[in-house]
Amino acid sequence: MKKITLILMACAIVAMSSCGNRKKTAEQSQLSDKDNFEIQQLEANLQAQLDSIASLFCGKTNPLVSSIKSGKIELSESEKSIKPDYLIDPAKTSELTTLAQKYRAMSLLLLDSEIASLYGMPDDSYTAALSKLVSDINDPALKQYYKSSSSKSTEDLKEGITNLYNDEVKNGRICLFWEMSGALTIETLYIMSQNIDKFTEGMTDSDADNLTYRLFLAKYCTDQLVAFYPEMESLSKALAPLDVLNAMDMAEFKQQLAEMKGQIEIIRNTLLD
Repeated sequence: MKKITLILMACAIVAMSSCGNRKKTAEQSQLSDKDNFEIQQLEANLQAQLDSIASLFCGKTNPLVSSIKSGKIELSESEKSIKPDYLIDPAKTSELTTLAQKYRAMSLLLLDSEIASLYGMPDDSYTAALSKLVSDINDPALKQYYKSSSSKSTEDLKEGITNLYNDEVKNGRICLFWEMSGALTIETLYIMSQNIDKFTEGMTDSDADNLTYRLFLAKYCTDQLVAFYPEMESLSKALAPLDVLNAMDMAEFKQQLAEMKGQIEIIRNTLLD
């Protein structure tokens, strides 16, 4: 295929699933029928690959979220008395300006609110911040996902994130789905690194493999999309150093998590910048 066609193909893919509903360029409108057909085929192949990866990501629930909602992680009254000082301040989300920041914040707040509830902390500030974000973003798919996130059912959670992905693809917001998913993956690792033994309580080797596999999938999709969505570069850079987390069993995962604790904290603290 001619070099110019490859360049225009990238533009076409951006138009197909653009986060900003970008308009076709004049160059695109001048493509021949043959070039348009080739572009459509490549678009379809790319979307099929992303759909396949998303089905793997959405097909299993986040092990930390599942453990909390199912009651596998329990705190004694003594443990509850020492409140976590590492959760995001819900008030900070009112300062956010970009869609990427707001979608990432949704993930952080949803997970942090689960941790706060685990420690018996009031969740009013989280609920208020989440409701405001949902209202500000005004994305029907996100509103529905927010409703489904309160369920304790594994199947409901999987269905909720799968529906979110499908709807965001349909609405031209695939990049924002991965902004959320990448941020959730980082926040999960960050939370777990704060109290490794407690937050891996009841988890299996399969859960460890799931955690690192989800990281791999989020990073892979982000890296593929960043060429078409330059605004995703910051998430791509944030995920890059986490390549070393590749454990396939819980013992190795806990060791790698401990070794990466400082780096994970640095990365997490840049998510809303």
